[in-house]
Amino acid sequence: MSKNVFQTGPKGLDAEAILQDGLELMEEIGPDSFSVRKLAAKIGCDPMAILYHFKSKRGLERAMADMLITKIRHPEVGQPWRACLSDVALQYRSLALDHPQSFPLLMRYWTTGPADFELMEIMFEALRKANIGDDLAGKLVFGFYASILGLALAEVGGLLKPPAPDIVEEIRGLPDGAFPNVKALLRDVEQRGSDGAFRAAIDVMLDGIEAAGRQAWQADGAQSL
Repeated sequence: MSKNVFQTGPKGLDAEAILQDGLELMEEIGPDSFSVRKLAAKIGCDPMAILYHFKSKRGLERAMADMLITKIRHPEVGQPWRACLSDVALQYRSLALDHPQSFPLLMRYWTTGPADFELMEIMFEALRKANIGDDLAGKLVFGFYASILGLALAEVGGLLKPPAPDIVEEIRGLPDGAFPNVKALLRDVEQRGSDGAFRAAIDVMLDGIEAAGRQAWQADGAQSL
C-alpha cells in the first residue's frame, strides 16, 4: 500500500483528512453534485483552505482517486503472474462495490498518483513474467487496467447483475422459438450472478495473455533452432 506524506495547511487542516471527508461526501451526494464548496461546508472551513493543498477541484478529485487506490493490497511477492493479475482485478471489483460513487474517478485520469504508479509497476512486471514481450506487455497494462475498471463500473451500474423483475418478465414473454439465445442467457445470468460474469471475463483475458506467452516462447524456440 502506498504511504503518502500529507501536510497540515491553514487552520490545521490535514490533507489526508480532507480526502477522507471528500470520499465520504462523494458517496453521499454523487460526483455530479460534488464541489469544493460543499466539501468545505462539511468540514467547516473556507474553500481556499482545501485549495491550499490541492490547487483545484481537479487536483482534489485526482488525489481522492489515488487515496481510493491505496485501499488495494499489493499481491504477495513471488506470486505467479496470473494469480497476481487476478488478485488485483478482484480487488478493483471490491473497491467499486464499496465505493460506487467515487470509483468512476479512476476513469478520469491517465494516472492518479503514487498509489497508481505502484500498481502499474506490479501489473507490468506480472505481464513481463507472462513472456509476451515488453512491447505487448506495455500495451496490455493499459488494456487490462481499462478492462477491469470497465467491468467493475458495469457491475456497479447494474449491467452484470441479474435483471430487474420487469426485464425478466419481458424476456420470458418473448414469442416461443424467438430469441432462444437471449432466453438462455437469462437463465445463465439468474444462476451465476454478477460475480461469475466478472470472473469469467477476467479468466478469458488471462487465458489470452497466457496463450500469447506460449506463442512467443514457441517462436523463440523455433528461431533458435
